[in-house]
Amino acid sequence: MKTRIITGAVLVVVLAAILLTPPTILTGAIILISIVGLYEFYKATGMWDKKTVCAVGIVAAIAMPFLHNIPTSLYMPLAYVFMFLLFLSMLIKHKTLSVVDAAMTIFSVIYVPYFLTNLLYIRELSYGNLLIWLPFVGAFLTDTCAYFAGVFLGRHKLCPNISPKKTIEGSVGGILGCMGSCMLYGLILEKAWNIDVNYINLAILGIIMAIVSQIGDLSASIIKRKFGIKDYGKLFPGHGGILDRLDSVIMIAPVVYLFLINIGILN
Repeated sequence: MKTRIITGAVLVVVLAAILLTPPTILTGAIILISIVGLYEFYKATGMWDKKTVCAVGIVAAIAMPFLHNIPTSLYMPLAYVFMFLLFLSMLIKHKTLSVVDAAMTIFSVIYVPYFLTNLLYIRELSYGNLLIWLPFVGAFLTDTCAYFAGVFLGRHKLCPNISPKKTIEGSVGGILGCMGSCMLYGLILEKAWNIDVNYINLAILGIIMAIVSQIGDLSASIIKRKFGIKDYGKLFPGHGGILDRLDSVIMIAPVVYLFLINIGILN
């Protein structure tokens, strides 16, 4: 437990340092995290031995954060190049690569670098330097509140075949805790930066983030259980790998971005 707490504290400091720096630093961090995350995913699923398609996935991860700065008319040509490289890989390595390997590569690129890149999209919004904290508040506070609610109140199992320790009471606690944390975050924005916050929208976003966060966590557990592993990696003592620590953030980031550009939390 002590190791987990120390590692968590260090990670919070590093995260804060990255989020407080210019967007270019965040771009580099997303690329690095995406590459490490893909490596963990490929190792966990046994795909790392198929270097050709893994290389295609990593190249896509490097390119992904820059797509927001190019004309949308180029999206289709780039998607075609990506698919072409996958098919070419299958052709060259037809004895060892299958359609399933190509499909797993597509899944991994969407799941890790594409979802994570939404953090950069949030950062580029108006007040993005403040809103960028939302996915992390949603993910980490949901996890923390769900843990303590489960420890003290948990009686009924949520998904015993997927994650035996999770309870319905913990899940509800996570949702309420995330909503409350978002309201507190909104109060900080209002008092410290004089920003007019829509608390109803912020509460709705908090509920959505908490639900998506738990789905992301359980989905990661399904993948790990499917491939017989406890953690994706050992990069962070007591916390596992990149995907173990950021599985909820990865799922929340696109939801937060879509909510902010379509509904918003500011009046």
